[in-house]
Amino acid sequence: MARERPTRLKKTNKLWIFCEGKTEKNYFLNLRAIERVRLKIIPKEAGVSRADQILNKAIEFYNKKFQINGDWFDKDRDMIACVFDKDDNNTKEVFEIIRSKSRGIKLVYSNPSFEYWILCHNGYYNSASYDQDQVYQLVKSKMKLDTKKDKILYEKTKSEIDNAKKHAKRIQKVHEEKNIELISRDSTPLTLIYQIIEIINDFR
Repeated sequence: MARERPTRLKKTNKLWIFCEGKTEKNYFLNLRAIERVRLKIIPKEAGVSRADQILNKAIEFYNKKFQINGDWFDKDRDMIACVFDKDDNNTKEVFEIIRSKSRGIKLVYSNPSFEYWILCHNGYYNSASYDQDQVYQLVKSKMKLDTKKDKILYEKTKSEIDNAKKHAKRIQKVHEEKNIELISRDSTPLTLIYQIIEIINDFR
C-alpha cells in the first residue's frame, strides 16, 4: 500500500505592513524594489495619530478580508504586521490596548523611533535617554543619512543589516533580562524591525 505524502505547509504569500510614518513607508518600498518580495505597504490615513488606531485598521482588514489596490488578503497564507514607534500620542493606556488586541497581527515596535533601527546598522547604542530627535541626529551625523528625505535607506544600509539585527537583538535581550515590557514606553531604546527582515527571508 502506497504511503500518503505529508501535506505541505502553505508558504506565506504576502506580507501586509500597516505603518505610521513616511520614513517607514519609504524604507519598505525600497526594500520591496531591491529584494523583489511580496510586500504591501499601507501608510496611515489622515486623522490617524495613535498606534492603536493603526492597529484597528489592520484588525478590520484582517477580519473583513477586503482588498487594497486590487489585492485581496488571504487569511490562510498572508501575514499582517503593524509597524509603529513610541510617539507622544502613544500613552501607557494605548500600549495596554495594543497588547490586548493584537491577535493575528504582528506588532513591530521601535522606541523612540524607526530611526533607531537605521542607527543599529552603525553600531550598538544603548542609552535609555534617547529621544526621537537625538536618534535622528545620530543617524545624520554618524551615517550621513537624512531619514526624513532619503528614499533609498534600505539600499544604503543593506550591507550592514546583519550587524543591525545583532545589535537589535542584543538591546532586546537587555530589556528582557530586566523584565521590561517590550511594547511600552519603558523599553528605550528598542527596535523589532529585524523580525520583519527575518519573516521576509523565511518566505522569500
